[in-house]
Amino acid sequence: MRKIYLLGAFLFLMTGISAQGNLRIDSISNFTYPNNVRLNDIWGYVDSAGTEYALVGKSNGLSIVSLADSANLVEVFSEQAVYTIWRDIKTWGHFAYVTNESSGGIAIYDLSTLPDSVKSVSHYTGNNYAIESAHNIYIDENGVAYIFGSNHSLGSFGTVMLDVATTPGQPIELGYFDSLYLHDGYARRDTLYGSAVYAGELLVIDVKNKANPRIVGTKSTPSNFTHNSWPSDDTKTVFTTDEVVGGYVASYDVSNTGNIVQLDRLRSRNDANVIPHNTHVLNDFLITSYYTLGVSIMDANKPDNII
Repeated sequence: MRKIYLLGAFLFLMTGISAQGNLRIDSISNFTYPNNVRLNDIWGYVDSAGTEYALVGKSNGLSIVSLADSANLVEVFSEQAVYTIWRDIKTWGHFAYVTNESSGGIAIYDLSTLPDSVKSVSHYTGNNYAIESAHNIYIDENGVAYIFGSNHSLGSFGTVMLDVATTPGQPIELGYFDSLYLHDGYARRDTLYGSAVYAGELLVIDVKNKANPRIVGTKSTPSNFTHNSWPSDDTKTVFTTDEVVGGYVASYDVSNTGNIVQLDRLRSRNDANVIPHNTHVLNDFLITSYYTLGVSIMDANKPDNII
């Protein structure tokens, strides 16, 4: 049986580190899915009552698990959808936006009536940029959704930018970036930090004008297979992963985007066989998921000396 081992290890970690100053991770509980259901992504959501939920991407749809009782996880919603090996999920307000790598566009769900029910709103397939499938999604602090690896009408695997704040649940097209395939990315203050996995580069892209995004900086990552990127809270440093055997978590000074400088790189436990997947920033810590080592926590208080 497949289990969500990281529900406790990731979601509860978000409060555990800062509150306790403790780097231990303890397993709290798990939720079991059938053998024929594969899992791919998890995102968190908190309702108006303060109850936490795990939004879980399955190979055959979306599952929502209530963490109201952290020792007894309860699935409160499950919907069958097109089969895909990857879904990615993000939220804005009380709406969830779900991409898949198969077909049907972006699935939109209204979470406002949790835990009693969830309403499937629509499947957004675009207008000028008719989206059939996409790998990933990120929504910035302004309610702009970046759809990565999308197969849209103007080209294959570009990044489409959508306004999901003005009319929640009804995206508005803003523009697209098609210079390179971005596998993933993070946006803040009209700057997109893109992971050009096949080019092996971290891209810094000015997206103030969504109709005309501009690359303002590039940097090759250690193993030239840039899977994800995430900036520090002050946005002076960006951290990346290379999704290959022996891949590194690396840090970069991006204060001068015309001259991005690598500060440090680290393999968890100094293991040459590690395969990092995604790294996320929490205060001065990097929380990184691995194919081979589970979860690793690094101290990046000094980004030129990651521990």
